[in-house]
Amino acid sequence: MNKTSPGRHTLTMAGLLLLVAGQLMPQMDFSIVNVALESVSISLHASKTQLGLIVSLYGLAFAVCLALSGRLGDRYGRRRLFMLGIALFAIASFFCGLATTIHQLIVARIAQGVAAALLMPQILATIHVSLSGARHSQAIGIYGSVGGLSFVIGQALGGWLVSADLFGLSWRTVFYINLPVCLVILYFARKFIPETQQDGQTIFDWYGTALLALVITLILTAISWGTEWQWGWPVWLCATAVIALLPGLVRVEKKLAGLGKMPLLPPALLQRRTYLAGVSSLVLQVASYGGFMFVVALTLQSGFQWSSVESGNAFIALGVTYFITSLYADRVAKWFGRLSYSGLVMCASLINLSGYWLLFQLITAHQGALTPWDLIAPMAITGIGNAFSVNCSVRIGLTDLPAQFAGAGSALMTTMQQTAIALGTALAGAMYIQHLASDDIHQLNALKAGLLVLGCMMLLQFALHAASVVRRLRAAPART
Repeated sequence: MNKTSPGRHTLTMAGLLLLVAGQLMPQMDFSIVNVALESVSISLHASKTQLGLIVSLYGLAFAVCLALSGRLGDRYGRRRLFMLGIALFAIASFFCGLATTIHQLIVARIAQGVAAALLMPQILATIHVSLSGARHSQAIGIYGSVGGLSFVIGQALGGWLVSADLFGLSWRTVFYINLPVCLVILYFARKFIPETQQDGQTIFDWYGTALLALVITLILTAISWGTEWQWGWPVWLCATAVIALLPGLVRVEKKLAGLGKMPLLPPALLQRRTYLAGVSSLVLQVASYGGFMFVVALTLQSGFQWSSVESGNAFIALGVTYFITSLYADRVAKWFGRLSYSGLVMCASLINLSGYWLLFQLITAHQGALTPWDLIAPMAITGIGNAFSVNCSVRIGLTDLPAQFAGAGSALMTTMQQTAIALGTALAGAMYIQHLASDDIHQLNALKAGLLVLGCMMLLQFALHAASVVRRLRAAPART
């Protein structure tokens, strides 16, 4: 059972704004470095593989610590963990800006990921247990819209900051910008965000956490370093280890649940079909989204020699359509009747595929004199598809989710979401790097390889929801 502090039992709009401001920074920091990649490469003499690690290792640290931090919030208070995460995120951002070598930057980015993991699960869990009805639906809509918009804000803001070269700091300002935001959140959080936690003592599933972290680490390590290892025996060794560890993780979780304790991955939660459908859909969509932002930004900066501002501006249309579409996702889903959110996600998958295809066609056609204006249509289309898909996937996952699973369910959903961003970036980036060629000056073959991987993810998402729709339609006559 969840409880709130006696002073304020519900989440006000001011509290919600503080939470989404906290949500904005960790997710924005996935993409804000994308437009600074070329500048970082020149400044710190980094290879393309190391540039990918700046993004993927941040996501890895983020992902492996998320599930445990959700349980920590259940036990010690979600507001408390949120504020701790914000404080540590500010410190890590400061050291990112101070880095003088690529290795220092990577270490500081890992610390950023750990801090982000502490604060992120507390946001969705606080919303879920503090609000209900129309206010809950509205807050989820805002959460979803900010989640996707943060990527685009990162691209546009990062591009401006790098090009502005404020105080001669170049790319370092993309990290320093977090500091004033963190200070504002810390100053007002105690006043406007209610403290929520579960009654009783929360048991920490250390073995389950360690196994899950190891599985995620092995998967992302194999993909991130696959090109460097030429997809040889180290990759296969990681894959074999993952296959061997998964049954052990299942056994550990079932044993803990059998003792009447709450495991990291509660079997009862994983048996909820709607929750698994929502999480699976979210993983595919966010992986595709993260990979898209990375390979397109890399192509524009490295292949077409665009400035950081030009690269960032190319994504503005995506951000605008994403934000507007997110606000209407719930209404549009109602047009699909019994198909509801699944029907809309199927359409969103096709919208994303058309956006990817159109973007590649336009880049190829205008490669002689490509401008941000040429990319407005595919970016706008992709923004619409992503907004519908992300928002509906989150809503599907939270459908009928009991309050007792608020912490575990929110943490696992956020864990998979952040893992997916790192996975999509690493996988699309690996395919991109593998298809680089000296005679392909605009790196179009590399871009095509990355986009094909992301397109396959969208086809899998379409198939997932098509199967769900078929089951629903077959079951409908039986109920009548």
